[in-house]
Amino acid sequence: MKESRFQLVGKPKITKILFETNKEFVFKDKVQLEMNNNIHIIKNSDEQKNDSIIVLNIGIFASKNLSDVPFRLDLEIEGHFMWDDKLTDDAFQLDSMLKQNAPAILYSYLRPIITLITVEANMPPLVIPLMNFFE
Repeated sequence: MKESRFQLVGKPKITKILFETNKEFVFKDKVQLEMNNNIHIIKNSDEQKNDSIIVLNIGIFASKNLSDVPFRLDLEIEGHFMWDDKLTDDAFQLDSMLKQNAPAILYSYLRPIITLITVEANMPPLVIPLMNFFE
């Protein structure tokens, strides 16, 4: 195993949390999870720099009426990624790293945050499923 030429710099930061609970919701049946995501790549404008900011947004029950679900959550996280010149020369691999690997890395940071938010809201812990960013 060797170190990747594509690296997360520092730790990601949460840039948005919107959380709204339905105080009247009763957990009697299993709730069908509705989740969507959006990925935004902010490439550095300086051609000499090998870095980008990747923003991952996760919405849970975002399109539902609050009266029909236990909560609505909109979370956004961003990470600063850098890579070496060799990767810059391989446009296909770099594109894959930016569109698939970076969001998967950020997603791994969001999963426990979502679990913690639901637990702290005195709800059953929500552990969101692993996602395949390659398909």
